[in-house]
Amino acid sequence: MNRSAFVAFIHATFFGEKKEIASLVLHSTNSTPTTGPTHTLILTRHGDSIWNGKHVGCKETFTGWTDVPLSPLGEKEAIRTGEILADLTREVEIDALFTSTLSRAKMTAHYVWWAYNENLEEQYRREKHYQYYNRPGNMPQQNSMQYQGPAQWLADYRLNERHYGSLQGLVKVEAERGDFGHSADEVYKWRRSWHAKPPILDDDDPRRLEERRRFGPICGLENIPRGESLNCVAKNRIRPFVEEKLTPLLEEAARRKPGDEGGTALIVAHANSLRALIGVICKADQNETAAAFSKLEAMKIPTASPLVLQFRLVEKQFTPVDSIGEGSNPLPVYPIQYLF
Repeated sequence: MNRSAFVAFIHATFFGEKKEIASLVLHSTNSTPTTGPTHTLILTRHGDSIWNGKHVGCKETFTGWTDVPLSPLGEKEAIRTGEILADLTREVEIDALFTSTLSRAKMTAHYVWWAYNENLEEQYRREKHYQYYNRPGNMPQQNSMQYQGPAQWLADYRLNERHYGSLQGLVKVEAERGDFGHSADEVYKWRRSWHAKPPILDDDDPRRLEERRRFGPICGLENIPRGESLNCVAKNRIRPFVEEKLTPLLEEAARRKPGDEGGTALIVAHANSLRALIGVICKADQNETAAAFSKLEAMKIPTASPLVLQFRLVEKQFTPVDSIGEGSNPLPVYPIQYLF
């Protein structure tokens, strides 16, 4: 597959387009410097939850901060993600694993890392068996692989899903057909638009009271939203997280590594918090007339399918690195198989 065909495939997969995209260039990508550490983000949406619509007896439901668990399918998806990471990133040092504070993301991270190490253990045993019968002089001294884990494992509420306000708990198709007094156009904008904000939860709503009980001790009552647009997520939560927590950790990791090798973080979060993170790193949120912004609004992230986004920090500014599309992709986010 040539470069233009590959970029067209990426756009068709993540942005729902069938045609080839011609020369959509994010301005910052053209000026990407050739020096300095390149940081790598492995982005994974949580596995299928019981409200994602695939679980028997459940319909696709607005979830937001409602703390629902993974479905059995979601557990299998997370395990498969761990196996993929073990196959493709075995030689990569993952400096940190971040999750949100919601159960479906934390459960996914648990299954991912368990499967990651189980897969590495199996690879180790196969290699040991081969060495025993073919190269006895190179026999490993230990009988099992030492557990491998990220240097830091952190849960941060700022990675929580976008808060859907009073839509939380409503079945999506019922909301779209007007069963709750909203038009299909309104619901579509609340789901895809960067700025549209769903109706907020009242303070005395039982759903709001449960959120205050559950999340107050974790993030403080003042940090529990009542409803958010994607812009709110990016501005109030994701950008502070990236600037205060993520980037300093990656920069510190890079200082311990040779050459231009940067830090690597695995982030297990949610469709909308990941979209907001991509928008912040690619600076699409700062230029709403750019091609990247419209692509960001249309972007769909499937459950438990790891993606990779690389960037450099240049004069305290995020600069995305497009090592595959050569600058033709306004949002250089790729399936992990294409970069490892």
